[in-house]
Amino acid sequence: MWVIQLLKEPYPLNSIRKMTWFAAFVSVFVFLFLSFFQPFGLSSGTLDGLLKVTSTYGLITFFTIVLGTVAIRNLFPKYFQENHWVFGRELLITMFNFFLIGVFNILYSNYMFSIGLNLRGFLFFQLYTLGVGFFPIIFYMMIKYTHLLRSNIQTANDLSGSISKAQTPNCQSQDNKLRIHSELKKDDLEIDGRDLVYAETADNYVAVYHLVDNSLQKSMVRSTLGRLETDVEGLPRLVRCHRAFLVNLDFLESFRGNAQGLQLRLKFGQNEIPVSRNMVSKIKNLLD
Repeated sequence: MWVIQLLKEPYPLNSIRKMTWFAAFVSVFVFLFLSFFQPFGLSSGTLDGLLKVTSTYGLITFFTIVLGTVAIRNLFPKYFQENHWVFGRELLITMFNFFLIGVFNILYSNYMFSIGLNLRGFLFFQLYTLGVGFFPIIFYMMIKYTHLLRSNIQTANDLSGSISKAQTPNCQSQDNKLRIHSELKKDDLEIDGRDLVYAETADNYVAVYHLVDNSLQKSMVRSTLGRLETDVEGLPRLVRCHRAFLVNLDFLESFRGNAQGLQLRLKFGQNEIPVSRNMVSKIKNLLD
């Protein structure tokens, strides 16, 4: 079924900053919805009383989403990995936030209106909270997914059309030996710049993948990707495409786009490598 496939589709993992803006948008929506429609007898009081109650519900929504997101990410950091984030996980976390909002809503409502705490009331608030926010959130997620998917696929197609220009090295300094400095000087790595395929961070090391007799070899260097960038400054074809990856554009094979962003595949490499959004224009200029 297409629904099951959608749940498995890559989806962008929002930063805490973006989640804060999202929480602000949802809380304003809740405030306006409750102030305008005034369900559950909210209109029986004064305007000041109404706005006090509806603004409190809005604040509950805001702080629950922000604090809930921060707490669960700190408790389960491995679950929130960008390369494993999919539509289904985003939906699950959203539903979890709605559950928490429902819990705090009933506690506040009992405090203000003495409605009593019981299973029926609890289920009612959970269903109403979902009813107010579920469909707008799903609509927002679908619009975001569709927009990003189309945009990234188009960008990937444009970049793929320029790959042929990257196959001829245009940097004479790549004919020279490249020294990759290690924190342990005796472990410095010397290779030909043309043989470096890509590198990635690996805890306190950098994993350098380079060719030896036309076969890919992995060498571990105790260093950082930032330091490696300094080592390859004279080689414009070696580009840091992501916070965790540096690639050689002369080995580009293809680009692929999904809702999460862009990925590239290299000759001799088995895995797709992510491309940061702020690096797309730089790579495009190097390929043009």
